Amino acid sequence: MNKHRTLKAVGFLVVLLAVLAFLALPNGQAGGAKPIKWQATVTGANLIGSGPFVGGQDSVNINYGLGTNDTSCNTLGTGSYSYLELQVFNPSLQFIMNATTVGGTDDLNKAFGFPNTLSGWPNCIADFLNHYLQPTADYPHIILRFTTCGCDNSITDLMAMDRNGGILPVHMSLLLFSHIWGCPPSSPFTKETFLNLNMSAHGYVKTGASFPDIYIQRVGDVWTAYVDTAFDNPHYPTLLSYTSNSADWPVTKSDGILGQYATCDSPTKVKGKTTYTTTYHYPWAKAPLQFQIVFTKL
Repeated sequence: MNKHRTLKAVGFLVVLLAVLAFLALPNGQAGGAKPIKWQATVTGANLIGSGPFVGGQDSVNINYGLGTNDTSCNTLGTGSYSYLELQVFNPSLQFIMNATTVGGTDDLNKAFGFPNTLSGWPNCIADFLNHYLQPTADYPHIILRFTTCGCDNSITDLMAMDRNGGILPVHMSLLLFSHIWGCPPSSPFTKETFLNLNMSAHGYVKTGASFPDIYIQRVGDVWTAYVDTAFDNPHYPTLLSYTSNSADWPVTKSDGILGQYATCDSPTKVKGKTTYTTTYHYPWAKAPLQFQIVFTKL
């Protein structure tokens, strides 16, 4: 008898989806306070939005929140943090990215990649992102999140920033999720392409620069996130070839454009039972990424 397991595409996505209903509420609504409405506008060299986007309208969520003791966003330890994020469920974001210039040595030009692309990794990233408005039917959920964790900030609450041009380096995470994936090969989900994507970078001040490569600046009730990174923070160095039996993203270990690709390993038989093992591969790439997103509290 086959042991059939259906696994979630990403480990933390199980938890994330469980709280999406709560996060979808404007901040303060869950406690009965007056809801806060947000607007977001995306512009830049590599990412353009068809907005402005308004939270709670047209399949868009814009969330602000606080957290504590979350090691998933900080390799240096636990602590308080806050975040601003844009969640998009309808095609409305246009990527204009150059082909990636660096990729994981063991993963270059392998057959896996995004749907409807002919290139191998890492050029498939640019092919897929540039040719389609995002999100697509294959990747129906995009989360663009900025958090204060992992950047050695003395101020961790974005709402407590100086209203007159205060600046904080932040951690950017741009996630594209595909679908659930199943093992063994008889699972219908295994027949689909499985490759999730997370562009993760922690802001820092480069030598000779005046500002961090990823930071938020507050002026009144407007928080503008500036992104101009090559994913080269020396405190989060390149993650070389990495595989795991765990679906937990190793995003806190490295800055980069990180894929999550699952394979169903050859079955083993123990006492007459066939067991399949899922292995998660994490190919990486790097490319210049530059855009701005303006969050306005209405």
